[in-house]
Amino acid sequence: TALGADASDQRKLLAEGPSAAIDTVAGANGSTASTRTAAPSITSFSGKPRTRFQIGEDAYGVHVADQSYSLTNPAPQTLRFEVHKGDYAWYDSASVDRAEINSAVTYPAGTPITLTYQFMVEANGSNGAFVNSATGWFIVGQWHNDDDASGVGTSPPVALNMQGDHLQVLVRYCPPGKSPSNGAGFVVTKTLWTDPTPVVTGQYHDVKVQARFSNDATGYLKVWIDAAPVVNYSG
Repeated sequence: TALGADASDQRKLLAEGPSAAIDTVAGANGSTASTRTAAPSITSFSGKPRTRFQIGEDAYGVHVADQSYSLTNPAPQTLRFEVHKGDYAWYDSASVDRAEINSAVTYPAGTPITLTYQFMVEANGSNGAFVNSATGWFIVGQWHNDDDASGVGTSPPVALNMQGDHLQVLVRYCPPGKSPSNGAGFVVTKTLWTDPTPVVTGQYHDVKVQARFSNDATGYLKVWIDAAPVVNYSG
């Protein structure tokens, strides 16, 4: 998983606080073999690019521009992300602005996963509004492929995105036997939900995701925002 703010050509503010990460691994015949709840405490914090810190037992890498505001730890259970136009990580082109962390934990395909967390969008416009100046995508949370294992750069199969000031859920898949590389042109993107109401700034929103990543009919995705079910997708 990756939490943060990714965008193309934009200026924005984003605050995000992890609440809990609950990972359930299914055993034979769908029975549960193990359940792990990661403590939300942030330790050994560093906001510098190419460093790592801990959230509970899990290590997270820091992918930011080398700015003092990019990633901060204002409270023991809160991370704050801020990104301006031109804030790209060491591996990005100048067209991609990024303030992001990513988990070192990977899961085999077909593993049922449940993740919960909270995030807040800060106002950066007048009258408490959020102004999104991105000309492309603006990702505020994503579940990513293991590009190191695949050897090609890919886009996230599940992402929470901001379209203007509206939150949406995107999914991507690649037909079996085709290259999932971003440059190959085979990836299909679907928008499963767009919030009809602009995001409320200055307050935390609860996110719950249940997913099974599989490139066949057994895959599924369920998403709740502020306890309301917004996505129930299979395939």
